[in-house]
Amino acid sequence: MAEIRNYTMNFGPQHPAAHGVLRLVLELDGEVIERADPHIGLLHRATEKLVEHKTYLQALPYMDRLDYVSMMC
Repeated sequence: MAEIRNYTMNFGPQHPAAHGVLRLVLELDGEVIERADPHIGLLHRATEKLVEHKTYLQALPYMDRLDYVSMMC
């Protein structure tokens, strides 16, 4: 029988231009995840301050840039 070794795998971020929406560092034992270390990497861009005095339609482009996958949902 083949020996199964533990190994570490990086999962994400999904796109290099996304500034790290989510990255997981996984420790695997074969196909079983033994440990997951999430790195939530959304950078603070002062978005709240930028859209405080804007209407919903004016703020929409800012929200679209926060998560590039949300426009596909």
